[in-house]
Amino acid sequence: MERLDKREVDMLMQIVSDHYPNQQIFHISDGNNDLHDYLFELTKRRGYEYDLRIVGDPFECSFDPKDHPGCTIEELDLGRKAFNKHARLYEYAFVTLEDHILEDDFQLFLQKIYRMMKNSGIVVLMPKKDGRFRERIDTMLEDGYFVAINHIDLFDGYDIVNARKMHGWHR
Repeated sequence: MERLDKREVDMLMQIVSDHYPNQQIFHISDGNNDLHDYLFELTKRRGYEYDLRIVGDPFECSFDPKDHPGCTIEELDLGRKAFNKHARLYEYAFVTLEDHILEDDFQLFLQKIYRMMKNSGIVVLMPKKDGRFRERIDTMLEDGYFVAINHIDLFDGYDIVNARKMHGWHR
């Protein structure tokens, strides 16, 4: 598991607005970095809900989910028909998965993310800077009805790509 620089993650967390109460953050991770630890602390401090979904082998977290009543951790099979079990909608969806996991069927993955997000929700992806996947991600996001695509250069090994769910489109 790669440890991210706290200062850089603090800058990334500025994406998450603090203007609205009771926000819900969805995070899909395979444990390739420790962003989950930062998201746990942010959501606990602000009183937001944090739903961490683990893909692949379970990984160690530096937190105890019992310390945050709004935190749930579950395993996730990417082959499921839908990622969320309830009719909950999320303002943010963070994705920290290895590129090779996403490359197989990224469009289907985006459709599942799209359905669970609120209108104008933000998806945040962290592809490797040196990967082939990074070169195609903008086109695939546009094809998946995500707009306002931005790349943020914060981390040495990752490109931060965020995009907003397009208003008024239904799948």
